[in-house]
Amino acid sequence: MNNITLLFELILFFYLAFNVGYILVYSVAGVFYKATNFKAIEVKKYNKFCILVPAYKHDEVILNTVGHCLNQNYPQDKFDVIVIADSLSQLTIGELLVMPIKLIPVQFDESTKAKSLNTALGLIPDDSYDYCLVLDVDNIMEKDFLRKINARLQNDEMIIQGHRTAKNLDTPFAVLDGLSEEINNHIFRKGHVALNVTSALSGSGQAMKFKEFKQIMEGIESAVEDKELEFALVRNGVKVLFESDAYVFDEKVQNAKVFSSQRKRWVASQFFDFNAILLEGISNLLLKGNFDFFDKALQRIILPRVLLLGLSFFSAFIYFIPFAQMGIWFLSLFFVCSFAYLLAIPSSFFNFTTLNAAFRLPQAFYLMIVAMAKSKGAAKKFIHTEHTSTVKSSQSSK
Repeated sequence: MNNITLLFELILFFYLAFNVGYILVYSVAGVFYKATNFKAIEVKKYNKFCILVPAYKHDEVILNTVGHCLNQNYPQDKFDVIVIADSLSQLTIGELLVMPIKLIPVQFDESTKAKSLNTALGLIPDDSYDYCLVLDVDNIMEKDFLRKINARLQNDEMIIQGHRTAKNLDTPFAVLDGLSEEINNHIFRKGHVALNVTSALSGSGQAMKFKEFKQIMEGIESAVEDKELEFALVRNGVKVLFESDAYVFDEKVQNAKVFSSQRKRWVASQFFDFNAILLEGISNLLLKGNFDFFDKALQRIILPRVLLLGLSFFSAFIYFIPFAQMGIWFLSLFFVCSFAYLLAIPSSFFNFTTLNAAFRLPQAFYLMIVAMAKSKGAAKKFIHTEHTSTVKSSQSSK
């Protein structure tokens, strides 16, 4: 029995150590990410963008989002805003119809973002646009977003991910959600790009060549379309770029209920088609030298950030009294993990508001455990979360 217990402890330790090591490497690398010098870029071409906004039961924010989309500091004839209206009220649709946008009503027995995108893409000729930009219904682009993204696409690049950041930091859970987003930006985008590894997608705020995006999306129907898109790209050797200075403001969860609901989809996407992807990743590395695919596959076994921090701490707490040496090992992982996260946190979060939110970490840890238990099937349907149009940007300027 003791041998079985020891084996379990060692497996747990080495699994957590792998997680912490992975996070640490890319967190340190993120420190060396080089910001874009836009003044040094000669803009010779203004690409034409199709801004797709899938809107599912989000009457409360869609008008605000569209209004900001139309206010871009970019030639007006070089972008179109297309709202894909799924289950919006007739009143909202009426207000959208008088705005200078294109409206595509859709209806499904079981809605997903991918289905909405594919319906809209199927109605648009391949040569209509240079790039397709996808936004979530609550996303607000900074005024110069298209200008900055266009500057980075002067060499006909395939895809670039913008910097999605918190629109609101008005509750403890919104702060934790915004903090998690920035840690992910640092580790999975800045850190990866600094080491010439493909950036992760955020699920919105990314611009991709229109024709290629349309072709890839034809084979995607699940509610984890961003993860499937990532793997479709790395299979073909396409690197996702990242632009840290092009901001898209995203509304963060307001309370525990919404936090738990949203994390069910995130957990489902983390472990979606897990076994097949991991085996394919190993195969791609050994047979094709495709490290980007292998790295993306490894991310499937990386724990969500709050779970990794919580498990390393609680493991140290549990083992310290009966097995002091094992407890010290786990405690070491906790401190290294904390250091990696601290490196990834923007200086703007070092304040009393964040300190206050940190007291909700045990609750967030519990909610993540609950989300894992209830995540079955979440990758196959749209999970509706509440939004509000009254939320203001947490950062007035960038």
